[in-house]
Amino acid sequence: MSTCTTRKPLLAVTVPQPLARSVELGTAPVVNLSVAPPPEALGGYVAVCAGEYDEGIAHWMDVHGGIRPFAPEDIHTGTVLAVARVAAVSQWPDVPRESRWYVGPVGLWLADVIRLPELVPVEPGPVAQCWELPEDVRAAVRAGYKAARDAAKALWDDFSARSAKALEREPAPTLKDKLLRLCSCRRAMTPCPSCKAFRCLNPDCGPHACHQEAHP
Repeated sequence: MSTCTTRKPLLAVTVPQPLARSVELGTAPVVNLSVAPPPEALGGYVAVCAGEYDEGIAHWMDVHGGIRPFAPEDIHTGTVLAVARVAAVSQWPDVPRESRWYVGPVGLWLADVIRLPELVPVEPGPVAQCWELPEDVRAAVRAGYKAARDAAKALWDDFSARSAKALEREPAPTLKDKLLRLCSCRRAMTPCPSCKAFRCLNPDCGPHACHQEAHP
């Protein structure tokens, strides 16, 4: 049995508000850096840390980003908001795909953004470059990330179990099933024009008898 406990690298990146909120919600797929991250960043993870509110970024989001930014009183700063996987690292002008959020010169293209169930306070590092989290903050971020992943998995497992159970049920009767009466021989029965009782036309089931057919 394998006892490997290797973990993917977890770096941190400071994103000014209100842009950090858009990254947390998955609206902004890329974080712009001024310097390239270490090579191990690609395929690893980054903790998205909310920096100070930047009115210039808020104005750009409102005018060019197509998103009405959150007000300063509605968002947090100095906290880790989410953890995301680094799907690609690009340098201008080479980019994996077009995005209005990418201005370069370096871009961290994010995927699988997971919002932490509880915000983790942190003293934000330098903006536009990757940095290392303090060990206690890193442990809290990893714990929050694991809790969020476990909760999502439990929700998905419950949904899968309910779906499988629903597929095991007998199909609901159709209108034809509700209106069509079957004999014990599995043939359709028809109403008798005299007594209106349902009768089977299969001769092996025996003749139908009603009061009008009876004789003294």
